This record gives sequence, structure tokens and C-alpha cells, in this order.
Amino acid sequence: MKLDDRIDNFNQNTSLYPFLNQLIDYAGIFPPTSLTLDEAIRNYASYQLDKDSWMLGPFIVQASRLDELDPYITLFSNERPLTISAVGTKTSNPTEHHKSLLADLKKIDLFRERHGQVVQITTLEMPLLPNIPDLNLLNTTSKETVKLGLQTYCEVPAPLNAEWEKTLHKSLDVIAAHNSESSVTLGFKLRTGGVTADAFLNPRQVALAIKGCCDRNLAMKFTAGLHHPIRMYREEIGAKMHGFINVFVAGMLTHLHHLDLPTIEKILADEEVSNFTFHPNEISWCGLKMTSNEIKNLRDSVLRSYGCCSFDEPREDMKALDIL
Repeated sequence: MKLDDRIDNFNQNTSLYPFLNQLIDYAGIFPPTSLTLDEAIRNYASYQLDKDSWMLGPFIVQASRLDELDPYITLFSNERPLTISAVGTKTSNPTEHHKSLLADLKKIDLFRERHGQVVQITTLEMPLLPNIPDLNLLNTTSKETVKLGLQTYCEVPAPLNAEWEKTLHKSLDVIAAHNSESSVTLGFKLRTGGVTADAFLNPRQVALAIKGCCDRNLAMKFTAGLHHPIRMYREEIGAKMHGFINVFVAGMLTHLHHLDLPTIEKILADEEVSNFTFHPNEISWCGLKMTSNEIKNLRDSVLRSYGCCSFDEPREDMKALDIL
């Protein structure tokens, strides 16, 4: 059965298609799953043949490890390519950042050259230095990445302390300033959690990031701690984990309805699945609505996807909640 046929037949809730289409970037080699590259890339090839493959985004892998994927290229084809979102190398100073960026981009360029249309590398997820981004560094990053046609999302590794909110806003200001002066737009990558309770942002912090990006027209992608559709307490973490439906519904409704911070926070903190309703041509939360066309436009432009180390867990949870 062709993918288009699977999409037509998956169910009558057509608003779910633009919402979930290529939403889950597969990050199986990252914690907490931490699979070997062999296990993860074989999983990814298998998921591409699954009836739910329309929800699957790129395979996430460090740019520095691309060469390790050479033996697995035969698992893919021109018709079913290996689509990759490459993660840049973490660095601690501007000189090291520039050197590592060029090395990562060379890896990407050579990998593409070796494998042609069997490989599509569309995105770079770039960890910035552990402080407020420097505009010159962003200019250098965008100048180099645009040569390879990459959409770049900047991750600011700000420590979760009393300065986090100030660092967030200043960082978003610098990225927005870059975008206003350049023909190349950079996005923002938000890490919402991790493998321990202290790594998780609270709903207010996620709301600040969503509103901050919305106010500055910055595209977002998300990572870490978003295995489950609706916010819930998880024993293995000892904390509440954010729901990816909460996060994307909050982001979309913020763009459409110019929501204030308390309302965004309320959506993110909502643990009642019945407050999120999925109709054939719209999705709503407590009466705030968005149409299928609006959802598609927002996914295409400002709310890209999220990285998850499991492709099974999100789907199993959605089926258990009768969303799928």
C-alpha cells in the first residue's frame, strides 16, 4: 500500500494528519533509550515501512557520526531516502565553535556527495556556546549553513537557575536581530526535559519560550522529555513530563490567538485529555480552535517537530487515549 493510501485510510479525523505529519524525529541513539547506532538505524528503516510512517520525521544523529552510517545506506533508496537532522558539536568558545561547525558541515557535504539522492540532510541542530549568543557567531553560522541549504535551529544551553528567563529572552533577541538583518533565518530549539527530574522545564518556562518565539516570529523545534501526548507524572523520572500535544497545541493557539502567558501555561499544565478535542477539520482546547489549514501552515512555518528516542511510545499512548 502506498503512503498516500495509508494516510487516506488511517481514520476520518483529518485534523490529525497536519498535526502529526512528520512530527516525531527519531532520536533512538540518545538517552534515555540510548540504542546502538546499528539498532537505531535499522529501527528507522523499519518505521519507514510502518502504517504510521507518515508521522515519522528525520533520523537524528550527530554530524560527527555520519560516516558510521555508510554501511546502512542499502536499507534506503531514492524512493525511500534516509532523511537526517544532523546535530552539531558542542563547544565552549568561539574559535572552537567555528572550527567544529566547519568540520560538521564538511562531514554533511561529503556524506551527501557519496550517497546522492538516497540521503536527504535537511536540518542542522546547533548547540551554541553556554551563554547569550554572539551576533557575529550567528552570522558566521548562518553564512556557512546556508551554503548547504540547511535549516538551522539554535539550542542555547542555559543552566536552569535564577538567570534562566533573562538568558532566554536575551538569546531570543539576538537570534531575532540576526534574522532581521539576514536573508537566512535561524530557528530556536528548546530542550524541555531530560533523564532526571531537575532537567525538566516547568510549564511557565516552556510558556515563556513559546511566547518569546511567537513574539519574535522564530521557528521552533523541541527535544527531550516529550515521549507522551498529554502531560503526566512519570514514576521513572519522579516528575511530571510535558505532553507533546500540550506543547504543539499551546504553540499553535499562541500564534493564532495571541494568547497571554497564563493561558499558555494553563494549556501546557493541563493533564485532562478531554480538554483537547480532535474534530474532522479542527482541533480545539477548551473552546480555542484551529483549523486543519491553520495547523498545516503553522507546522510548515514555525512549529516544526520534536525529537524523541522512541517512535513506538508516543503512538501507543495516543492509541490508549483514543486519539489515534
